Amino acid sequence: MNIKDIIHSAGQNCHTVMITAREKDGSTETREAEPYSYRVTAGTEKFFCYDISKDGIRNLLISNIISI
Repeated sequence: MNIKDIIHSAGQNCHTVMITAREKDGSTETREAEPYSYRVTAGTEKFFCYDISKDGIRNLLISNIISI
């Protein structure tokens, strides 16, 4: 399964996912998240989720996701 398939499956089954992604400053962060949606804005694909530890909605560039 690719990243988008895993996220899609987790969303359909009401599961959270552990995502490791590159941040804007170049560091990496792992977070537990509830998948919400995908959006393409100006040719950039984004994944929107609820970040459990930060208690808020976040968006990640799909290209910045390292593992899930």
